[in-house]
Amino acid sequence: MASRYTSAAYAYDYTAQEQASYGYGAERRRRAAETRAPRFDVYTGAGRQADQDVSPAFLHVVKVFAVLAVLFCAIGLGRVTIASATTALLNDNAQISQEIEEVREAGENLEVMNSVYGADSRIRDIATGSLGMVEPDQRVILDFSSDASAAAGAEEASAE
Repeated sequence: MASRYTSAAYAYDYTAQEQASYGYGAERRRRAAETRAPRFDVYTGAGRQADQDVSPAFLHVVKVFAVLAVLFCAIGLGRVTIASATTALLNDNAQISQEIEEVREAGENLEVMNSVYGADSRIRDIATGSLGMVEPDQRVILDFSSDASAAAGAEEASAE
């Protein structure tokens, strides 16, 4: 441990003379005690008592603030409600417009199919080609008499 009069004492405290006269750190403790204690000045007078009411101006400011806060929340809620209703309406309109377009396309397709399938030339081609029908101005005569006599002869032969 270093002596009080060495240069180490100067390095730690820079007041080697005071340390030598009062003892090590006594001056520092005295200064710290003086700076730690705050000064309180007591003034006599009429301060606020516990039974006194709050000032009317302060109450008015608090009430106005509360009304403005409620009004702000109400306007915000109204805006959100209107925005959500508008969005729902726009979505419904878009869906209905899409359905209208789909129905129009289906109607156009049905008109085309009706005109194709109902055309006289198509019906005539199917009747003559697939079903073997002829035009009404042409006459086809079917003779069943030869077939009838052949059938009668076959019945007589089978009866004997």
